[in-house]
Amino acid sequence: MKIDLHVHCSERSSCAVSNAESQIRAAIEHGLDAIAFTDHFRLVPSGELAAFNEQFAPFRVYSGIEITADKEDWLVFGVQDPRIERRLWTYPDLWHFVRDRGGVIILAHPFRWEPLIHVDLEKYPPDGVEFRSHNTPVERQEGIIRLACRYGLGLFQNSDSHHVRMIGQYYNELPGYPDGETALLESLRALKTLTPCAEKQRR
Repeated sequence: MKIDLHVHCSERSSCAVSNAESQIRAAIEHGLDAIAFTDHFRLVPSGELAAFNEQFAPFRVYSGIEITADKEDWLVFGVQDPRIERRLWTYPDLWHFVRDRGGVIILAHPFRWEPLIHVDLEKYPPDGVEFRSHNTPVERQEGIIRLACRYGLGLFQNSDSHHVRMIGQYYNELPGYPDGETALLESLRALKTLTPCAEKQRR
């Protein structure tokens, strides 16, 4: 499955230009199999998600959310509890909230604003880190890969699309074709075994 895990739409993210349907159609035109909407502090309503999956099948649409906590941005999947939409998170509190509900956390576009990470990744490791996106500094990619190797994180590349023109360049290739949220979470966790770090450890 070719999937972009970091997409915004104008219905839920004030910084986005394109609406949800336009983003989906752009992803299909670029040969993707799925996207996940990760709007700022907003989940996709379950009814809307079901309608999109029926309308655009076999293309898949998943729901995630982007949360800002302790000066970093986090993509969260597998948590449909509306309490996650609140804005006053610390990262340790968010980490426990997501872990208690079996969700997945990915550090989005690290080093975008400053040349440091503001949280303790050793004590509170996410499941992965975004090493390529339209908002991830290119000069930081090697450092991000080293960070992933150090903490055993999966590597992800997503568009962070706010406009249809941003769709298609960055996406992840997942083994299989996860049908539903549970299968998607399993595939995201499994991606750790496919990173350059895991390959080095096997040698």
